[in-house]
Amino acid sequence: MLKAMLFIDFENFNIAKYNYYKKKGLQNPKIDFNDFPKQLINKLKSKHVLVKTFLFYPKPDDFLMQHPQKAKIYNWIETLKNMNHFAVVEGSHIARPINGKDTSTMDINDSSTYNVVEKGTDVNVAVHILTKAFHNAFDTAVILSGDTDYLPIVNTLNMMGKSVVMVGVEGQNLSKFKECSDAQVYINDSFFNNCKL
Repeated sequence: MLKAMLFIDFENFNIAKYNYYKKKGLQNPKIDFNDFPKQLINKLKSKHVLVKTFLFYPKPDDFLMQHPQKAKIYNWIETLKNMNHFAVVEGSHIARPINGKDTSTMDINDSSTYNVVEKGTDVNVAVHILTKAFHNAFDTAVILSGDTDYLPIVNTLNMMGKSVVMVGVEGQNLSKFKECSDAQVYINDSFFNNCKL
């Protein structure tokens, strides 16, 4: 049986899922991340065993943690760290004032007073995938993201003889990965219904 590892770019996935349900006019369901990775690996054409799941998440800075929704998501992400065969790798979300103004002008309730910059996610994904590939920890990398910044990683995995499956939420465009990945899998409401909390 082939070994698979799942690498989730949480921000990319979460935004795509939110947009998918918003477009359909449906309630965005909460996902059971105990079950979600297993269900996803079961969608692969070949038989695989899931070795481990890595979820890459940008931790909000102290200012952003004042936002109730961001704090709620972060607190939920913290609970995922207790799951078996599952790792959360943190980058960061940093708030910066608009137009280089002083930080005292930022108001957590007024998003027009600050920008949010994401740091570390792409690098963390690249380092984890490539390190594990070099150590032969998996046969197949399953990457849940539509971010084309990962194209060089996929090309490197191909050179190493690894299989790559790109996963996106229905509506995301994975066409740029068609030539360099072994499969592109789209997940939608019928899939999410099987792994709701």
